[in-house]
Amino acid sequence: MYRKASLVAACVLFSGCMTTQLMPPASDFASQVPAKLNEQLKRLNDEPAVPFRGGMQTFHYDEDTALLTLIYRLPNPRWTWGIHQAETEAEIFPKLCKNFGAAIDHGLGVRAWFAGNGSFETEVLTPEICQTHLASAKN
Repeated sequence: MYRKASLVAACVLFSGCMTTQLMPPASDFASQVPAKLNEQLKRLNDEPAVPFRGGMQTFHYDEDTALLTLIYRLPNPRWTWGIHQAETEAEIFPKLCKNFGAAIDHGLGVRAWFAGNGSFETEVLTPEICQTHLASAKN
């Protein structure tokens, strides 16, 4: 009996650890990108997670809405993000606009989601928002 209970507990524990892909929060953003760009962006979903300030960063591209979400996940569910949305947007938007600017100009929406305790998602970047942030970054 003990052996069966241990086996069941192990299966439940390990099956919960196997799903590491997070689904980003819903968004009202909807657009389309050219087919060639769409194929390139779909490959981002298969990129391995990258370490980010003690946590992990992954991509989630939704080809139906042309929305790319950069997901930043803390390593421990008890940890809390000690950052604020407005400050974070001011810091990362110029970089995201520079890195994804051409794709954004072709209809891609880009946002960041800081998942976990104290989670938040940034505004979706569009060409207009990028122009504003790139102009203010130059000043």
